[in-house]
Amino acid sequence: MRRPAGLARAIHPVQDHERSMLTVRQIEIFRAVMITKTVSGAARMLGTSQPGLSRMLGHMEDRLQFRLFDRTRGRLVPTQEAGVLFEEIERIYKGFDDLAHVIRRLAKGEDKTFRVGASPSLGHSILPQMLARLSANYPGLTIQFDILSVEQAIDYLALQRGEYALTVFPIDHPNILSSRIGAGRMVCAVPSHHPLADRDRIGVADLAGAQLQSFRPDTPHGRIIADMFARAGQEPDVSTYIRFAETAVAFVANGMGVALVDSFTAMQPHADTVRFLEFEDPGVLPVYINRNMESPRAIIGETFEEIARSAMLALPRPPKP
Repeated sequence: MRRPAGLARAIHPVQDHERSMLTVRQIEIFRAVMITKTVSGAARMLGTSQPGLSRMLGHMEDRLQFRLFDRTRGRLVPTQEAGVLFEEIERIYKGFDDLAHVIRRLAKGEDKTFRVGASPSLGHSILPQMLARLSANYPGLTIQFDILSVEQAIDYLALQRGEYALTVFPIDHPNILSSRIGAGRMVCAVPSHHPLADRDRIGVADLAGAQLQSFRPDTPHGRIIADMFARAGQEPDVSTYIRFAETAVAFVANGMGVALVDSFTAMQPHADTVRFLEFEDPGVLPVYINRNMESPRAIIGETFEEIARSAMLALPRPPKP
């Protein structure tokens, strides 16, 4: 019989002093005899010798100062005191069985809700893959997933509405740990009939005169786009400002010019009316995993971090110039 992990080294069945204490091994032997009804059966159950087990029973009775069994015609008959002791020991074992059950459920993520949010482009592309792997590791896990705007991300973690957030920007808050785990890049979405559509790679200068869908310059995407144009000595001529890259792609699909979006958005399924072109000098879009350092981190969270980092490492690298 497997010994319950963490069982106390001794119990006090009658008196509260050293002579009345039982060791874990003695408790196991006594329990095995009570269950199997014979010394030979207990010896088989514990994988030990019968003579050694009999001697141990004698030592136990000497230590307890009362008999555990009456020897009648070669049989062991439990005394009334042995019955009381056995009931107490069974309660202890039942408690450890219950504890082991709780530990197993915690390890499997059962009865647990994992709350995670993400920037739109990440939440619609790579995060579902990460959460699928997490669910495979913890089949009993419930997931609460939220798409977060830049404005929502800080409160989401600072107010402990979620445990993790995957963003394309670092979160600046004293209680939040932002760790860069990878990066994407900016690409150009063009209609499939556009003059640039047959090219695999373009420069910012090739977009001169194009109807451009873009982001406000004070947003993560907008800052990267502004830097790309500045490096090329160009000035963006924006016809429509949008908040989400998915919206920009929808505009492009309906013939409303071209758009600079991130490579995570390009990973999503899109209509055949849109093509995504690489830039010769692409802007880099960092990816951060964020959590509140004041919140206790569960093993599920540690697993999610490992999955997120490995998923980012597995992404294909952009072609070299």
